[in-house]
Order: sequence, then C-alpha cells, then structure tokens
Amino acid sequence: MKKLSYIVLFLIFAMNLTAQSVWDGKREAIINGSGTENDPYLIENAQQFAWLIYVINWDYSRWTEGKYFLLTTDIDLNGSVDNQWIPIGAGPSADFHKYFDGVFDGGFHKITGLYIDDENPINDNNSMWVSSYAGFFTELKSDAVIKNLYLEGFVSSGRKSGGFSGSSNGVFEYCIANVDVASTSGSSAGIASFGNPTVRFCANLGDIKGKNGVGGIIGMNGHVESCYNMGKIAGEDVVGGIAGRSNDIKNSYNVGEVSYLESTNNKGAIVGNKPSGGSIENCHYLEGCIAESNSFGEPQTAVFMRSEEFVNMLNSDTDVWVFDEGNINDGYPVFGNTQFGIEEILTEFPDMVMVYPNPVVDNVYVVGDVTSCEIYDLVGKCVKSVSTNMEEIRVTDLQSGIYMMRFLTNNGSVVTKKIIKK
Repeated sequence: MKKLSYIVLFLIFAMNLTAQSVWDGKREAIINGSGTENDPYLIENAQQFAWLIYVINWDYSRWTEGKYFLLTTDIDLNGSVDNQWIPIGAGPSADFHKYFDGVFDGGFHKITGLYIDDENPINDNNSMWVSSYAGFFTELKSDAVIKNLYLEGFVSSGRKSGGFSGSSNGVFEYCIANVDVASTSGSSAGIASFGNPTVRFCANLGDIKGKNGVGGIIGMNGHVESCYNMGKIAGEDVVGGIAGRSNDIKNSYNVGEVSYLESTNNKGAIVGNKPSGGSIENCHYLEGCIAESNSFGEPQTAVFMRSEEFVNMLNSDTDVWVFDEGNINDGYPVFGNTQFGIEEILTEFPDMVMVYPNPVVDNVYVVGDVTSCEIYDLVGKCVKSVSTNMEEIRVTDLQSGIYMMRFLTNNGSVVTKKIIKK
C-alpha cells in the first residue's frame, strides 16, 4: 500500500490543513448543522463520527435519507487487530440492510486507521456484522453521494469487500482509496466492490485481492469516468486494473500490476469482462503491467503516460486531468479541478483558502478571506510578498517549479498552499 507519500495528492484538491482527531472509543452527538445542503451536519471530531455510525448501525439508518454531512477535520480511527472498525451500516436489523442514503462530503480531509477483518475471532456471531458486506460503508443507496475524501487502512473479509463500500448504487467523486483490500470468496475493489455505482474522478492506491470480480476502482458492475489505479490487482477470475466487470469506463488509466489464474479468460489491464452493450472509451494502461490482456484499452509506455500529450489525450472531452509537474504521482496524470465543492465549504469555514488553477502559468486566483500572502521556494526563500488585491496574484515573474503560498486570514489563521508554476 502506498502510504504517506501519496497524501500529498490532496494538496492538488486544495485540502485544508487541520489537526487530526483520534478516535478514543467514545461517542458524542453532532451539535452543529441542520442536515440541509446549505447547512450540513458538521462532523468536527472522531467522537461525533463514531456517534453517526452508531445511530446508523442501530436501526436509524433511514434518518440519513436526503441528509448532508460535512467532515471538518482529519480523523484517525486508531484501528488494529484488537480495535476493529464496524462498517457503516453493519448493525443488526430485520433485513440486515442498513443503507447510507445521504451526502457525505469529506471536505478534502483524510480518514486513516481503518481496520476491518470479519474473519478474525474478535468478530464472532455476537458481533454487529450479521451478514453485511465489508468496507467503510456496507451499502449505499442510489441517491447517496460520497465525495472529497481520502481513506487509508485495511479491509479483509470472506464477503464482498471494498475500500469505500462493499455494495453501492450511489455516486463517488474525488475519492482516493489507499486501502489494502482482500476478499477470500467474493468480489473486491478499492472504491466499490459490487452494485451499480457511478465513480468519477477517483483513484486507488491500495493493493486489491479477491476471487471473482476484482478491480482497482470497482469489482462487479458500475460506471467509471476519469479514474486511475496505481495498486496491485490480483484475483482468480474477472480481473481488471480498473474494474473486474463494468458497464462502461472512459478517460481512465491503469499502471498497477494485474495478476490472475491462468485458467481464466476474463482478465484485462483495464477490465476483465464487459457486458454486451457496454463501452470502454479512451482508456490506457502501462505496457507490461499484465502478462496477457483482452483487447480493452491501449498499452502505452511509461514515458508517454508521463507526458503532457497523454494528459491531453485523457482530456478528450473533459478538463479534469493535469500534468504531474511536481512528480507527486510518479509523473502520471493527476486531478486538477481544485474548485470542486469549495464554495459550500467556505460558507462554513471562513479560514479556508482556495487557490487555482494549479499548475499555474500567469495568475493565481485566491478564494478566501485573506489579508496577505508570501510565496516561498523549496529552500525556504521568500520570493514574493503581496498585501493587496488578494483575489489575483501574478506569478509570471517566477521561474518554473514548486512553491508554497503562505496566507494570513482576517481571523489571524495561517494557511499554506502548494502550487506548481509552469
């Protein structure tokens, strides 16, 4: 599993730098917000997050229908073999289904320390598992949305297993899964293992293992747009770098190693199996990442996949991809839509600062209540200082490279952002 080195990916998403809240096994009720789109419930620490999961898992899951939730801090679930996380929606119920049916906005924060192993003796017949799937969320309904979240940890199960979700009919946007996932008898994936999810602008960094229906982004069925996989993918049958089986995949790439049983015909660098009527468009993979592949996707050299020409190819009908100028993703294309979801977040968090575009050529545009800005190079030298016209900062006089922008807000907070000057 690629760990802390990839957390820097969220700098591209304009992640706010905040303190981390560590779960101590306790719960406390959410006190701020009303659950509407303009006034979401604010999850301000690990204890409030645990309270939300407790409510969902004990027969109040329908309460989330149409509700909006916003994470305001990084969370460490503090998971281990002896301190396992119960999946969201895994509580006891007459029908064993506890869907999450709201909108969960991670606010470009990280949730780390996820640890799930349903075959460990600690999870016996008296546990809350019952018969649910394994993943951060067990199941998501079609109206559910999970967005702007980095998830790191470990999931192992004898059932359908996913980093973000075991089964989903919902939507995932700007989610990064750095979760090692293993299923001994079912499908598995970095984002969603099973169902009919729509996944766009997401990435998988973890190693994924499973039996039938194994992929970096989705396991069995669903729709994928503008996603990539960096993790190792291993399965017995219906195995693919992006998806085991998918209805359609477009504008996506895979550089992770893909392995499979020799007896299967359902293996591919992009997708293992495509149903009749599905489509695979503008998808590419690193040559040599798989011993033998079906015809879906185009093999490319590492040199080409690290070029601006490849970025332009991925952006055939979108503008989500940018060149990895700072080599934060080993040179492979990354997401550049830094404006996603920022307007709603700024309403609740006036100290947040947003900068775009990134990478930048001429002008950096600033969103946030700031009074001054200093720009530093990588050796710590201040190369530019601005105290007026905070909405637009001209950087044409700077040489190409990586810089840190240090903002002082009207509330006295200091916010730092990383930019790449082309």
